Amino acid sequence: MPHIRAFIAVEIDQPSRQKISSLISGLKKSNADVKWITEDQMHLTLKFLGNIDEGKIHEISSALSSISHDFKPFEITLSDIGAFPNLDHPRVIWIEIEKGADLLKTLAGKIDSRLEKLGFQKETREFKAHLTLGRVRTSKNMPQLVKIINETQFAPETGVKINELILFQSTLTPKGTIYTKLWTT
Repeated sequence: MPHIRAFIAVEIDQPSRQKISSLISGLKKSNADVKWITEDQMHLTLKFLGNIDEGKIHEISSALSSISHDFKPFEITLSDIGAFPNLDHPRVIWIEIEKGADLLKTLAGKIDSRLEKLGFQKETREFKAHLTLGRVRTSKNMPQLVKIINETQFAPETGVKINELILFQSTLTPKGTIYTKLWTT
């Protein structure tokens, strides 16, 4: 059976996407060697599944459907810019989730537990609610990027409504990653 690369996420609204795109434009002025996300790639990953059999899509969708019955829409707020493992040696640049981070963590935990019953590996790392902005490729111009990050205030005035779970297919191409919705609540 064919395999696909998949993950489960929630999306953010268009006004927030535009604000984040503007933020990324400012960060790009550093000329750091970072693979930045595009507006159509913006999401909050709750569980990365990796390569799965296409035949598992129905089982995963059913599990998500049962979780979504207890899932009530909620609001999150975006906060500070950070990095994994840290800003001294960034590999991934991200925006922290402030309000609603605990609800995202609870939701990710429910998904993790439910999918473990379907044979998926339980997450070993603690869930950290964040929205990835970019992945660092080399250390080129990293001091300039860190300086810009430290000088940047990012706090959108409005919250972001989270109201659906999405199972995405992730297709890697030479021009970048393409995300396709396979299932949504």
